Amino acid sequence: MGLQKERYMRKRMGKAAAFLLLAVLLLWQLNRVLRLKQEDGIRPMEVFYKQEEGSIDVMFYGSSHTYSDINPAVLWREEGIASFDLAGSLQPLWNTYYYMKESLKYQRPKVMVVELVRAIEDREYIEEARTVINTFGMKLSREKYEAIRVSTPDHLIPYLLGYPVYHSRYGELSREDFESFENSAAGRAYKGFYPLFATKEFEGFSDMGSVTGSRELAPKTEEYLKKIIDLSKEEGIPLVFMISPYQGIIESEQEIFNRCGEIAGEEGIPFLDFNRLYEELGLDPGEDLAEFSHLNHRGSTKLSAWLAEWLKEEYELPDRRGEALYESWEENARMWEQQYASQLLREEDGWYDFLAMLGGNENYTYLISLDGKYDNGEQPLDETLLGMGMPSAVIEEGGIWIHGPREEKSFPGQAEVSYHMELSDSDLLVRKSQGGTQLLFDKESCLKTANGLNIFVYDELNQELVIAVGFDAEQGYACVR
Repeated sequence: MGLQKERYMRKRMGKAAAFLLLAVLLLWQLNRVLRLKQEDGIRPMEVFYKQEEGSIDVMFYGSSHTYSDINPAVLWREEGIASFDLAGSLQPLWNTYYYMKESLKYQRPKVMVVELVRAIEDREYIEEARTVINTFGMKLSREKYEAIRVSTPDHLIPYLLGYPVYHSRYGELSREDFESFENSAAGRAYKGFYPLFATKEFEGFSDMGSVTGSRELAPKTEEYLKKIIDLSKEEGIPLVFMISPYQGIIESEQEIFNRCGEIAGEEGIPFLDFNRLYEELGLDPGEDLAEFSHLNHRGSTKLSAWLAEWLKEEYELPDRRGEALYESWEENARMWEQQYASQLLREEDGWYDFLAMLGGNENYTYLISLDGKYDNGEQPLDETLLGMGMPSAVIEEGGIWIHGPREEKSFPGQAEVSYHMELSDSDLLVRKSQGGTQLLFDKESCLKTANGLNIFVYDELNQELVIAVGFDAEQGYACVR
C-alpha cells in the first residue's frame, strides 16, 4: 500500500512540475509578445545585446539627438569605424549613466561619446513614459533596478517586472509583435540609428557665438555627469562630450552647455559643441534639418562624416572593413545607402531624373504602367524607357512592365491582365481590362493619373514600399503623388 501511495505521489508531483513548466513557458511567450517594441530606447538596447562581444569600438550614448543625428553606417563607410548608438528620447543623464554601465558588461569600446543635450534637464524625475523608453530594453540586472529606482521610485516593482505595465496591450497587438526584430535581417544589421526623412526649411541657425557665460546644472544632472566621468576613469576608457547642433537652441541652454564645457576642460575631456561649428560641418539650414531640434538624413550624414574623421585621427581607431566579424556593419551601410537613395527618389519631381535614379538601382522592383494618352510627343519618353530596358511593344502599345531582381514581366497593349506579386508583408495586385487599370498594394490604390506614367517602386533590400507616383502627360508630365 505504501509503494502504491509513493508512486501516486510521484505521479502527481510529475504532473504538477509539468504544469508549472508549461505555465512558465506560456507566461514567457506571452511576455515576449506583449512587451513594448519601440525603436526609441527599447529596441537599441535589445539589439545591443545581440552584438558580438568586444566588437564595438565606439559607443554613442544620449538622447534622440544621438540616435537621429549620428549614423554608424556613415562612420563605417567613411573610416571603417564599428560604432553603435545606445540612446532614448529625452534621456536624462542618470539613465545614460546606467545605459553605459550596462553596456560595459558586454563591450570594451575604445572611445565612449556622450551627447549632452539633456544636460538642460532640471527635474528630479521625468514623465513615466520616458522612464519606460529608457529602461524597458535592459535585461533584469542591478543596473536596470537602479535606473528605475532613480527615475520613478514609486513604481519600482511594476516597472522592474514590466508585465504589469504592458499587460493590457492585447487589443493593440499586430503582426510585428509576434516576430523577432533582433533576429531578422534588418535587426542583425541594425546599429541603433533612427533617421528622420522630413525637411523643414529655416533661414539660418541661432547664433550662440556671443553667449560666453555659464549656468549651473541642476544638482541631480551634475551628479550623474560626474558619475559618467568617474565611470570612464574606473574603466580606463576615453570619454568625449558633444552637443549635437540644433536650430532651436536658446541662450539659457547654451549657458548650460558652456558649463558642461568647463567641467570637461577641468577633467581633460574633449568637448565638441556643434552649435558653434555649423559652417565647419557644412550644414545648410534650408536642407539639413528635420525640425528645430534634429538633423535630417542629409544633416546627420554631414555630422557623422565629420565625427568619423575626427575620431579616426584622435584615437587611431582600427579600420574594420573586410573583417569577417563585422559583416553586419557592412550590411547596415548597404541598407542605409539604399534608404538614402529611396528618400532622394521620393523627393524627385522630374520624370526624367526619377527614371534615371530608378533604372540605376538594382535593389528595386518597380512597375511602370503606361496609361491612356501616355505620350504627349513633346519629351523623349520613348528613348528613355527603351534605355531602361522596357520592351518596345509596351512603349508602342502602352501596357505594363515589371522589372526587378526577382522577375521580369511585361503586358503590352490592352490585353486583360490579372497579376499578383507577394512583397514582404503586403501584396501587389495588378488588374487591367477595357475598363482601365488597377494597381493595389495592401488594398490601397497606387494609380495616380489616367493619362501618363504610373510607377510603383518597392525596395527589396529593406523590404518596404518606396513610392507610388504618377507623371501626368496632359500636364507636361507633372508629378502626381
